[in-house]
Amino acid sequence: MAQRWHDFYMLAGTAAATLVGLLFVGLSLHLRAVLSRSEVRSLARVTLANFGLILFVSLFMVIPQGPSTTSPDLIGSGIFSLAVVAPSLIAAGRSRTRTLRPYQLALRFGTSALGYVAVTVAGVFLGRGSETAAFNWLVVVTVILLVVSLRNSWDLLVSVGAATLEDQPHP
Repeated sequence: MAQRWHDFYMLAGTAAATLVGLLFVGLSLHLRAVLSRSEVRSLARVTLANFGLILFVSLFMVIPQGPSTTSPDLIGSGIFSLAVVAPSLIAAGRSRTRTLRPYQLALRFGTSALGYVAVTVAGVFLGRGSETAAFNWLVVVTVILLVVSLRNSWDLLVSVGAATLEDQPHP
């Protein structure tokens, strides 16, 4: 079954890697605004984690290995992603600045966290021999994480631009 999805994962991994590069370039242009606002840093970290998870899932799915080897890779990557973004969620919630609206942060973080759990569940399905269920979960979650990450990137671009303008001295 993995062979049928090979091209999908090649494209998803390539897109994620490309978008990570663009995210770094975009954020580096306004690094001061990113560093001074914890919720912006947190959203950037979650977006990077989303792209990273898509990249690693794609790599795991194109490696010629059996389900018993891929299953722990997926479970581990989903759990690792949750662990990476947990401190960011806490920091964003405690932030005194409000570059992004609280509902935006909750939606972006919540959707991403559900995606990480779904990758973990797909790994469990794969380990139990339910390849069809695992692949269905992974395709849906890959698309959702790409959409959320693209939206996050837009929010970051706009909010960092606005924060940069706010920080400019007024004549």
